[in-house]
This record gives sequence, C-alpha cells and structure tokens, in this order.
Amino acid sequence: MGLKTFTIDFKGVAAEIEYEDDMPFGKFEEIIKKCANFQEGTNPVTNVQTYRKEIMLNTLKKAPFEISEDGLNSLGYKEVTSIAEKILAAYPLGNYLNQMMKPFEDSINKIS
Repeated sequence: MGLKTFTIDFKGVAAEIEYEDDMPFGKFEEIIKKCANFQEGTNPVTNVQTYRKEIMLNTLKKAPFEISEDGLNSLGYKEVTSIAEKILAAYPLGNYLNQMMKPFEDSINKIS
C-alpha cells in the first residue's frame, strides 16, 4: 500500500491531496457490502454514490478540507469530481465485480 499525491485547484489555490492507493481487503469488502446486492436478478451495484464516497473517505490521508462526509459534501461539484476521478482510478469497481464473479461464471460454464 502506498501513498499517492496530486494537486487540485482549491478555492483558487493549488492544494495537495494525498491518498492510499490500496486498502486492506477486509475494508474494501465492507464497502462493497454497503454498496452492492448480489441477489439473483438484481443489479449488483445498488449505490454507486455510496461507493464513491466510501472509497474517498477511506483513502484520503491529506486534503485542504475536513476528511469527513460533511467535508466532502461541502465541496463544489468540480472539486469533488477532480478528486474522485484520480482516487477511483485506483479502485475500478467494474474490474473488481468482474473478478469477483469469474469463479461463478467458470463453474456454470463447466456444468453446461
């Protein structure tokens, strides 16, 4: 697990954002559990907004704002979007879901 940094324009000033580009597996699984529903016939991702927010809250280490739900909610749309774009690139939900479902798909294909 490593720290990554990037700079954003925050209220007209360059500010550094620092985040963890990998998190413990158990913590990531907790986030998926909050945001997904794997019952048959359902869309596996039930709350992308929660996923985005949870990933940011659990990976941000340094920011020019309070690292909390209120802190994120107080940011402008463009600020949050620029931060989320960088951080979520390290946590691609689609890749994770595909990887998670592969063993089930493989077992179904062997049965057929």
